[in-house]
Amino acid sequence: MDTALERWQALIDARQQQMDAAFARLGRTSADFWDRRARMYYRSAKDTIAQDALCLRLRNEVTTQTTLLDVGAGTGRFSLALAPQAKHIVAVEPNATMLGYLRQDAASQRLTNISYIPSTWQEAPSDLQADIVLCNHVLYPIREVDTFLLKLRAATQHVCYIYMWATHPDGLNAHLWPHFHGDERQLLPKYIDALDVMCEMGIYADVEVARLAVSLRYASLEDAVEEQLERLILPDDALTRDKLRTLLDAWLVERDGVLVPPVDTLVGAIIRMRR
Repeated sequence: MDTALERWQALIDARQQQMDAAFARLGRTSADFWDRRARMYYRSAKDTIAQDALCLRLRNEVTTQTTLLDVGAGTGRFSLALAPQAKHIVAVEPNATMLGYLRQDAASQRLTNISYIPSTWQEAPSDLQADIVLCNHVLYPIREVDTFLLKLRAATQHVCYIYMWATHPDGLNAHLWPHFHGDERQLLPKYIDALDVMCEMGIYADVEVARLAVSLRYASLEDAVEEQLERLILPDDALTRDKLRTLLDAWLVERDGVLVPPVDTLVGAIIRMRR
């Protein structure tokens, strides 16, 4: 019988094989995936932090005596939101473009209590520690998730929060994938898969299910086409744009002056792992 870790890895392998094949058809690789999507992610993610369930929780826990380690900090929406009330934050982020947005916003907000480690978590110094460790939507593509989790726990002096989706956002537009690629979209692991691995490792965590805002919001149909070309790994030609535009026009709905998927919220989970 497969172990939880093997099931986790099978999901990642299937997804990676599908993405590699799609990128190969474009003459590209996945190496520049986040460089190409960083601007879109920065624009869509920064506006959702104010009402984010985990951020609201952390604002009640973080004080001027609290140190925080933001693993996979991305463009810094959590680091930037919590820095004004924290003692110090260490942001670990391997993508230079993402980290550039974080540094830029920290400077413009005159935040001086954030330090930066341009590295993956696996390659980050092993002696990093903080009162609170945050791992926000990072685990999905991590194949050796067991060693990743052990390093998170070792860095945790009080509590580690792991944020994951119950239904990954890629599931929202999965119905579009077969129109262009001919097969069903392979989805990444979900929070329940992470819990299975943790339980197998003897790590028993608290879980709080949360309703999360949908970050896919577009000012126009053309903006939606631009982003979905990247999300769906599609060639940028007139025929593909026309087909995608037609599909998106039939799928997206208008709310408060922007185009969004026809769902109110997504379900996620806040996994709390104590030292």
